[in-house]
Amino acid sequence: MGSPAGRGADLGGPEVRAFESLARACPGATGRRRAVVKVPLAGKTYRAFRAGGHLTPGHAVGKGTFEEYLSVRFGGGEGGRRG
Repeated sequence: MGSPAGRGADLGGPEVRAFESLARACPGATGRRRAVVKVPLAGKTYRAFRAGGHLTPGHAVGKGTFEEYLSVRFGGGEGGRRG
């Protein structure tokens, strides 16, 4: 393995989504039923996250949606879990 390349380039996907909506998409894709629980997080890092500090609207080069990723990863849900 080579040495670390340093900081990678920023890139984002085609949608800006709340973490809760991503969490709610996962159980359907895996064919499982799971509750989604909101857990308030504190501190500078989470404050920046809530303010959108992790978003890269100027680098929205991704084409696939989160649901498309889940479909490929888990085979479409409803018992189609691939692992």
